[in-house]
Parts: sequence; structure tokens; C-alpha cells
Amino acid sequence: MAYERENIQKIVADNLDECKEKISRMYGRDWVYRGHDRKLVKYGPLNLFKKWGIEMKYIVGHSDAYSDAKPSKKNEEDAEFEKNKAALLVQTLSAQLTSQLTQKLEETKNELSAQIATKSGSSADEPEAIVKIEDMLYQNDFSKDYIKEISEKIRANFSLEQLENFDLVEHKVVDWIGESIEVALPKVHRPPHVVIIVGPTGVGKTTTLVKLAAQFMLSYRKDERNQGRRPNLCFITTDFMRVGALQQLERFGDIMSYSVLKAEKTEDLKVLYDENKDNMDAIFIDTSGCSPNDATHLAQMKLLLDIPQMNPDIYLAVTASSKARDLENIFKNYEPFGYNSVIITKSDESLQYGNVISVLHKKHKAVSYITNGQNVTQDLRQASIVDFLIRLEGFDIDRQHIEGKFGGK
Repeated sequence: MAYERENIQKIVADNLDECKEKISRMYGRDWVYRGHDRKLVKYGPLNLFKKWGIEMKYIVGHSDAYSDAKPSKKNEEDAEFEKNKAALLVQTLSAQLTSQLTQKLEETKNELSAQIATKSGSSADEPEAIVKIEDMLYQNDFSKDYIKEISEKIRANFSLEQLENFDLVEHKVVDWIGESIEVALPKVHRPPHVVIIVGPTGVGKTTTLVKLAAQFMLSYRKDERNQGRRPNLCFITTDFMRVGALQQLERFGDIMSYSVLKAEKTEDLKVLYDENKDNMDAIFIDTSGCSPNDATHLAQMKLLLDIPQMNPDIYLAVTASSKARDLENIFKNYEPFGYNSVIITKSDESLQYGNVISVLHKKHKAVSYITNGQNVTQDLRQASIVDFLIRLEGFDIDRQHIEGKFGGK
């Protein structure tokens, strides 16, 4: 029996997955999907409120009952696409697994080498203070290059007699670590303040972008010149690769009562920017994530964001738990975007910052913000040198001293 002659029914929910879940609870597997549309749904007392939802069409009856229906060209193409996608997924997963195993072996090799080097430094001709400092830095995930630089500074700045005073050496090393950290200073922008976050997949760019927007709202309304006025801002998403990316940003947009616009190519983004630049205080642009080694995708995204006279404030987002060598690779491959500074995300998932400090110092990059958690209005804070230093594990931190020396940075 042809589908067109069947009794098509409809169901409404917040998203497609929820629609399918509702139908499955009612009919099990005895139904057939027939398409869906985005729809403005009324809800609440007397249907006074409205929100966007999904209206899905379906037919009650086991899919076997429609086996005589002639498959459409679209269905055939979909089936072929799914087949090719499955094959590509297997191939990709295999390549990723091989890469991960190779990387893990290399990391293990480097860790063993570092341990051997540390132990060999405890020979009679190496001062005990240097050996101990090297071990403490290693335990805080500082890179081998950073540890070597600190060791050389100790040798150059302390006499053998001074090296007997470990507290003196330790406190000086903490100062050096603090001096090696550069915190980005807040900038004054003329409207529209355009903010873009780039970075690998999974670092939390979308959530961090919304946190920056929320912070912008709060600081804007606190400014006496604005007299408590609500700022005009909008979100633009260029992320159409990650499943649910648009929906995630739209949920935040609904909560904050700001529009979410879509730009799939440079022409789209240029049109949206030109249309909104004169009436917006800020524009927040979400980008897609990818492997930092995917040169093709990075080049395409760079081209998409290349809008004349937009002058965006570009941040690179990386997770606090990333290994130093991975961070170096990310910093290097995102360099063409001209990012102004770095945002450290998911700081609650890591106990040490040595890896981050090492790479920021080596690449001469400043850090702007640190995020932890999902609370949009609270889990974003301006980076400070003191925050980094008090996380040093095993070091005796003179809080009063570092507050006095680095408290304003």
C-alpha cells in the first residue's frame, strides 16, 4: 500500500529525538517516520506562551507492512549515503586508534626519558636544590624545555652557598614562574564588539562564547553611561558539522532573548555582519571544531571568517588537561587566525597548570579567561597570575608575597 494513502499522524516535542521517544513509548517499533517540520508551539496556561519545537509526521503500523512501497530515489540515495558513511567511519576510527596508540607510546617514552634525566641529575655534582625543584616542576606537568630553563636560571643566579637555602630558591622559582605568565589586558572596543572563539573539537567553544556574552551583558548594564540599558547583541553560528550545535546555541539564545543567525559561507557571514553592524553593541560568532591537523578545514574556516573591517577579538580555546605537546601543536596550527589571546576551559578537570604555563611561555601568548563548569553567568573568570601560582602542587606559596607582586595582573 502506498504511503500517500495512509493515515499520517503528527506529534510535537522540543526536538526530533524526543518526538521519536514519545512515539516509541506508545507504539514500540510499530510505526513509520514520515518527515518533520520546525513549528511554533503554544504552551502554558491558556496557551499564552510560545516556543519553537518539532512537529514530526508518522504512520502507525509495522514497517514490514510497507515493504511493497516502491523506494524513492531519495531513499536509495540516503541508503547509499549511510553505507558510505559507515565505511568512512570505520576507516576514520581505525586511523584515529592507530594515531592514538602511536602518540601514547611516544608519550610514555618521553615520560620515561624525563624520569631518567631527573634521576641522573641527582648525582654528586648536581646541587640537591636543583634536583628537588626539577622534580617538583615535573610533578606539576611543566614541559622539559621549561624545566631546563628554570634549572639554568637557578645555576646563573645562585651561588653554591645560597643553594643550601632551599626556601630562598623555591620562592625565587615561584616568582620566575609568575613572571613567565602574561595575562591579556581588557580592551576597549567600539561597537560592534565582534567576538570569535576558535579551537579544536570538544573544548567547549559554544558554552564559553555564551559565557562571554553573559559577561558582556552584565558589564554593559553596570556601566553608568548605559544607564542600565540592555545591550543589543546577536549570535552567529558557522558550525554546521557538529550534531546539535545550532540547537545548543538556539537554546542559549532563547534563554537570553537574543537572536541566533546562521552563516554557512563567507558571503552569508558578510551579509549578516553588514546588516547588523550599525545596530549591535556586540556580535558573538560560534565556529566549528576540528582536529588541529586538519589543514583543509582550518583553511576553509579562516576564509569564512575573513570579513574586511570586521576587526574581531579572536580567542583560542584549549582545555586545561591537554598535554603540553598537544597544546604546542594546537597553538601553532591556529596561528593563521591571528588569535589575540587564549582561554583555558574545563579547568575543573585538571589539578595542574604547568602544561599550560609552559606552552603559553614558549609561544609568547597571553591568557585571558579561565572557565570551569556549565554555569553561564558564574563559571568564567578573568585570568590572573595568582590563580596559576596557588595551583602549584608541592610548592610553599607565600600568598601575601605573590598577592603584592602579581595581585593586579
